[in-house]
Amino acid sequence: MIPSENADPIPSFSEDLNTWEKFKVIVQSILRTLLGIIFIAAIVAFVPNSVDGAIWIPFGAIILVLVIYIWYFRLQLRRIHKSKYPNIQAGEALILVATMFLAIFAVTYDLMSQANPDSFTEVLTRFSAFYFAVTVLATVGFGDITPVTTAARSVAMLQMAIDIAFIAVAVKIVSGAASSAIQQRNPKSGATDK
Repeated sequence: MIPSENADPIPSFSEDLNTWEKFKVIVQSILRTLLGIIFIAAIVAFVPNSVDGAIWIPFGAIILVLVIYIWYFRLQLRRIHKSKYPNIQAGEALILVATMFLAIFAVTYDLMSQANPDSFTEVLTRFSAFYFAVTVLATVGFGDITPVTTAARSVAMLQMAIDIAFIAVAVKIVSGAASSAIQQRNPKSGATDK
């Protein structure tokens, strides 16, 4: 994109705001992030965790969640470009996109556990499935929940492989969007929002 001559320069968070204004921006960011996490939890709550005869329903729901994920990621990138403080918006976007990414694997693990209770060392709930997805992302591997079947191990390995790329690609895309927004509004100064 070519920088607009009429674009407003991005105010510097650290220099242009007083303490109260900074506090307000941070609280608004935290509230937006929490609302985003609640939105993601609501989507996950609607995915059925029973595979009683209609296996297409939960897998159809996973595909729907993947479509929503792509839409949501693109929405976050647009929000960064339009934001008054792109770097703050980028931080929100990373948290929300990572939460949604983990939610997709949590739902998958939960469905696998419900379909075959022997898939993991314990039958997973939505919460324990999310916990397991986070431990796989963090490569912590406490050992309290482990995949047992080949299918469960395969999905865990897939998550591990995607995690490596996801972290690098998501950070690059989101930070690139923030940098692009800043450069479009401040083309000569090359200033960044800190």
